[in-house]
Amino acid sequence: HLCVRPSQRLYNGLRMGNIETVLSSSIAAVFWAAFVVAGTMWYGSAATPIELYGPTRYQWDLGFFQQEIERRVQGSLAEGKSASQAWSEIPEKLAFYDYIGNNPAKGGLFRAGAMNSGDGIAVGWLGHAVFKDKDSN
Repeated sequence: HLCVRPSQRLYNGLRMGNIETVLSSSIAAVFWAAFVVAGTMWYGSAATPIELYGPTRYQWDLGFFQQEIERRVQGSLAEGKSASQAWSEIPEKLAFYDYIGNNPAKGGLFRAGAMNSGDGIAVGWLGHAVFKDKDSN
């Protein structure tokens, strides 16, 4: 037992001579881990697969996907394409990530649908809604 214990110099160097110091340092370690987890959940990380977890709250709140869609549509319109052509060129995944059902704030009790059918989590994209009057306007 004594051979796996840290040396006395380590205890003295870290000023861990009393129980209060030891406990407060463990609280700091727990808080650090909590901040890392919270930051990863909010901002995502380089290893966060968007296909698996959906957009992060940071991406959603900044309108990341909405801005990219708008940029692409405006670029197509500037090239002389019709609105229908411009919107049809938007990749399905990009439109799907901008869908309100993928909003990370829509969690827990506020999801719609039965629990055995995915609990209201968006699983597919049917396309953009197109509204026309009788004159096709």
